[in-house]
Amino acid sequence: MRILRHRPRPVAGALVLVLAAALAGCTGTPQSDAPVPAPASATPPVPDAPLTATQWTVTALSGTPVPAAAAGRARFTLAPGGTAGGSLGCNRFSAPVAVEGATVTFGPLTSTRMACEGPAGEVERTLTGLFGAGPLTWRVQGRTLTLTAPDGRALTAEGGSAAE
Repeated sequence: MRILRHRPRPVAGALVLVLAAALAGCTGTPQSDAPVPAPASATPPVPDAPLTATQWTVTALSGTPVPAAAAGRARFTLAPGGTAGGSLGCNRFSAPVAVEGATVTFGPLTSTRMACEGPAGEVERTLTGLFGAGPLTWRVQGRTLTLTAPDGRALTAEGGSAAE
C-alpha cells in the first residue's frame, strides 16, 4: 500500500494571497444607487467681512437698488475707535458711532454742505435719515452688510477693501 503525502504547492499559496486581497477590498461601504457628491469647490468660501475697518459701498436702500447715476458714490467706514466717515453720495461726513452687540448707533453727523440734487441727493437724504434713526441692527453675511432701523428702513452695502 502506498501512502500519499500532501505537499504544499506554490500555486496554492498564491491563490490564498489573491483571495485575501480580494476580501480586503470588500470591507468598504456597500454600493448604493445614491448619487456621488460633487467634489468640493476649489474656491474657499468668502469669510464674513469685519463690521469695522471695512469700506462699505451702499448698494440698496430699503430693498431698492441705488439709482445708476448714484451707484458707488455712497460709502462709509466704521473705525474701531468709535468714529464713522465717508460719503453720503454727494457730501463727505463724519460721526461718532457706537457698536454694542448687534446694534450700531450713529451720533450727530458732520458733513460738507454742497447742494446735492438728483439721485445722489436722494441717496444722501435717505442715508442721513437712516443714520439718525436710532440704534440700527447690523448683520454681515459674506461681504454684505445690512443695517436696519427700528421702523424697518434699511440699507445694504457691499464690503470692499479694508480701510487704511
